[in-house]
Amino acid sequence: MISRICTITLVLMAVLATSCEGTRKLKDDIKADATKRSIERTRLHSAADLKAAYDKDAGDADEALLLFFNALLLIEEDQPAGYAAAAYMSRPNDQWDDPDGPTGVKPSQMASEGLKRLVQNPEKTRSYTGGKPAEYKMADAEKVVLEIKETNKISDNEMKFFIWSSGKENASPVRMKSENGKWYVEEWTSIQTDVQ
Repeated sequence: MISRICTITLVLMAVLATSCEGTRKLKDDIKADATKRSIERTRLHSAADLKAAYDKDAGDADEALLLFFNALLLIEEDQPAGYAAAAYMSRPNDQWDDPDGPTGVKPSQMASEGLKRLVQNPEKTRSYTGGKPAEYKMADAEKVVLEIKETNKISDNEMKFFIWSSGKENASPVRMKSENGKWYVEEWTSIQTDVQ
């Protein structure tokens, strides 16, 4: 009798494990089907290089977005440099002058609070840029890869990108604006929320 109960229990556990794995695969398949496009660029490892790349490519919203996420990844390697680079690519209200810094600006107090959330949980950024669960280790540490579900053009100088995270079921919005021919990140609070 006990051996029969043990056998039934083992069978049920196997069915549940297969079901959970099947559910996870189904969710991954749904995300893959919903992805409209993937964008990527080689990763840069200094605020000065990010500033130079942004100055050159900020007229392209995709490139500006990739560079911003590269800056968020840099925070894990060199927090002051990552902060300076992220501030440089952010809306003017999120920047404070820093003439001695590598980009000439640093994040405002409010922007610093959002960046602190990424310092405390770097897997958040990695989940958007090619990191896979459980530890969100980067698939390729030298590439920034974003899976874009949808891109909405709000106006000639405003766009909203919906980006997949490997740790969330829904794509997260990031709003970009353009001023004087340069795109910058206007709103990105959804990136700061927890991943599974």
